[in-house]
Amino acid sequence: MADEKLLEYAARFHGHLGPWLVLGLRAGLYARRVLRAGPFELEAVVTSPAWPPHSCFIDGIQVGSGCTMGKGNITHRAGRSVSVRFSRVASSKRLSLRVRAEVASELEKMTSPETVARALFARPLRRLFVVRRSA
Repeated sequence: MADEKLLEYAARFHGHLGPWLVLGLRAGLYARRVLRAGPFELEAVVTSPAWPPHSCFIDGIQVGSGCTMGKGNITHRAGRSVSVRFSRVASSKRLSLRVRAEVASELEKMTSPETVARALFARPLRRLFVVRRSA
C-alpha cells in the first residue's frame, strides 16, 4: 500500500491522523518486516499511559502489525513510557521498540499534530525508537 493511502487508512481507523498513531504504525510495520510475520503470527504487548494522546500508539500498532484486540494478540499495560514488545508465535524471535525520550518530548511541544505525524512517518526509524532484537 502506498504511503499516503496507508496514512489515510490509519486515520480512518483511528479517527484522525496524529503523531502517536503514526509512531505505532511505524513500529507495527517494522515488526512485520523484521520478524517476517503476518498478523496471525505476531503478539504485541504495548506499554503506554492509558489515556490519549499516548494511548493512540495502540491503534497504530493494530494497523501496522495486524495484532488486534479482536484477535486477542495485543495487550496493553499502563506505564509512563511508550513501548511495544513483539513476539513471533511459536518462535523465540522478539523485537522491542521504545519511543525515544527526545521524540516524546518533542511531541509535548507540538502545535500541528497532522504536520508532525507526516514528518514522523518520513523520519528514519532509528531516530524514533530504541530498538532491541533477540533470536
